[in-house]
Amino acid sequence: MRTSIDEDQSRSGKSRRAVLATTGVGIAGLSGCLGGGSGSAGGASDDESQEGTTTGDVDSSAPFRNQTLRFSTWSGTNATVFEEEIKPLYEERTGGTLEVVPGWSEILSKIRAAPADSPPYDLTVTGDKEHYFGVQKDLWQQIDYDNLDNADVIKSELMWDDPVSVPLAYGVMCYAYDKETIGFEPESWDDLTTKATDVALPGAFFSNSLQMASLVSDDMPFDQELYDPEGHDAIFETLQSIDASKYYTGAQDLWTGIGEGVATLGQYFFAYSLKKSQTTESLDIGLHVPEQTTGYVDDYHLVRGSDRKEMAEDFLDFMLSEEIQTTYAENFSLGMANPNAEYPDETLDNVPLSNEELQDVSFMQWSDVSEYSDTLSERFDELKSNVWIIRRHCGGWRDRSRTGQHREVIR
Repeated sequence: MRTSIDEDQSRSGKSRRAVLATTGVGIAGLSGCLGGGSGSAGGASDDESQEGTTTGDVDSSAPFRNQTLRFSTWSGTNATVFEEEIKPLYEERTGGTLEVVPGWSEILSKIRAAPADSPPYDLTVTGDKEHYFGVQKDLWQQIDYDNLDNADVIKSELMWDDPVSVPLAYGVMCYAYDKETIGFEPESWDDLTTKATDVALPGAFFSNSLQMASLVSDDMPFDQELYDPEGHDAIFETLQSIDASKYYTGAQDLWTGIGEGVATLGQYFFAYSLKKSQTTESLDIGLHVPEQTTGYVDDYHLVRGSDRKEMAEDFLDFMLSEEIQTTYAENFSLGMANPNAEYPDETLDNVPLSNEELQDVSFMQWSDVSEYSDTLSERFDELKSNVWIIRRHCGGWRDRSRTGQHREVIR
């Protein structure tokens, strides 16, 4: 979690925010080694503007007129909110252009592949893993928090100890289920091992499933099993005790599995699940966020080589304002970095919003698990493969129950 070291040691043994210290990179080093293009100290100058911009006197009512900020964020609903709700407000305020670039797993690879002085984006979202590898590869410029009037409002649980990026929002995972077939009312994630049948778990990458299993396992406090190799066996034993019908590869795979009766419930992100429940008529989707759950933080980074530092910092400050955080929250049920944001009832009822509540959210600490990642990935792939083999046995669905027996269900 992104807590103070003393708070976090009681949970996972090391502060999530200390990641940069573990890589030997601090703020002083970052401001030099991660410095960007020639305009990075204050945005593009008149004779160093990006292609497509024009020169001239700065209009105080439109400080970024004829400048474009290339902004990469998660595809789908999240990108739609930026495109339809936030982009018009920012462009009206500044006279500049916000170019929203949706993306997922390819975001980091595109930055790596681009010339250092010609990045594909100026600002980009990352998850914990991408943040870590970006630090390792010197892909980020330092953001100057002194240039953000709203920086001091950011919830402390979301902050890095050595901030390279700016957190704007966060999400949590929930039970997403078919009300007609689930057969019980979900409470904690422990229910996956005692009550749930035909479960769909995240399978594209190991972190979400293993984080959840570490919360369920009682061998160590909170999510400590994930960060201590002595706890890894307990995590996989917990996953094996779940009646998993599939490990899904993406959102559509999850909803198809539930819709076709392959799964009765799944582990997925609340904001996206709520949007699905509001926009589909073919399923009666129920949602529940356990008190202790897993989550992610949307950190935004200034990419190396960008000459839009001034505009990027202005946009981040704009995004942290109470008004825009409320606009963001009203259109997508994430938690916001600004504690003064206002929320719709669905978010108020389900998403942990205070710093105290966020202490019960397991945010991935990639720096603390990176040395074990290959082994964990191999074990996770083997686990998924075993579930797949059982499912296709005899041309139907054959799932291992928690008693070790088998039951075959032809769909």
